[in-house]
Amino acid sequence: MKGLLLALTIISLAVPIALPLQVQAADTGSVLFDPVDIRAIMHENTSTSLMVDARANNVGSLSMSSLSIGIESLELEVIAVRVDNETANGETILRDDYTEITVTLPKVLEANSSVWLHLALVASDLQSPLVIAQDASHLSGDFLFYVRPLSVFANFTFTAVLPPYASLSNDYVVTLFPHSDSNFTDGQSLIFVWDVPLLQPGQERVFIIKYQLPNISTVQAQSSFLGSLLYGALGVIAGLALAFGGPRVIERLKRLGAVKYVGVTAEEEEVLATIREKGGSCTQKELYSLFDMSQSKMSLILTNLEQRGLIRRLKEGRENVVHLMEPKQAG
Repeated sequence: MKGLLLALTIISLAVPIALPLQVQAADTGSVLFDPVDIRAIMHENTSTSLMVDARANNVGSLSMSSLSIGIESLELEVIAVRVDNETANGETILRDDYTEITVTLPKVLEANSSVWLHLALVASDLQSPLVIAQDASHLSGDFLFYVRPLSVFANFTFTAVLPPYASLSNDYVVTLFPHSDSNFTDGQSLIFVWDVPLLQPGQERVFIIKYQLPNISTVQAQSSFLGSLLYGALGVIAGLALAFGGPRVIERLKRLGAVKYVGVTAEEEEVLATIREKGGSCTQKELYSLFDMSQSKMSLILTNLEQRGLIRRLKEGRENVVHLMEPKQAG
């Protein structure tokens, strides 16, 4: 009996001693990333190098053994992970619309403590394939990157570095969204910088850049040759048409020149014109108030325009921002 009482006494003393040693895995609600710096370096092959540098602060009450961060890419490769300049292991989990990277910490992160996190990544789905312009003088591409943090981001800076010798596109009405806080060049690349004071978990920011690259001489030569043949053939066809069709053909050509977009209704063109007048973007709520139509009809018009790639609706806070994606019309 005395032995049983002694054993119970030892167990009762051991339990409270073990409690303070509790360690939890990644708990996004207990982490504050402050500051955060994400740098996107675009390459001509349309891959993008991402450098993430952040200080992770444990603002919870328990020690932590890992950290998690989400990157809005589904084609992501982890190149290197460092915690306080010490190599660490990072595992990726593919979610519905982003990749979660879980970093195993070399040492337990105590409450009210912090570590510096560095990630080197490569994404292959942030840039669109390059397209040769109609005049074959350049290649057009675009870059789109969402930021939707799993934990609080404070003092967040996003930097986008265009491919060498790239410039903002001449083919689109709006080439940069939103307007950058600063921009500069390193002699080869244009660099744009945005500063965001605070992002709560789930809040979204989107960065869009439409750029162009000089076309290589061989492609230019081939395009010029094919273009000469095409224009020559069109000239012959046009001459025959004018010879046999007369004034009716001329009138049809004039009508064709007046058409802005194939299949765009008068109401849709009015909506596009309004967004253009507002600098290429405005809230969906503004459009509701400007047009004498129901919200459901306006939503249907915007959906049709979005399906044809003329606009894109992006969530910012509690509002939808309508962003113009149409090509610039020829003067």
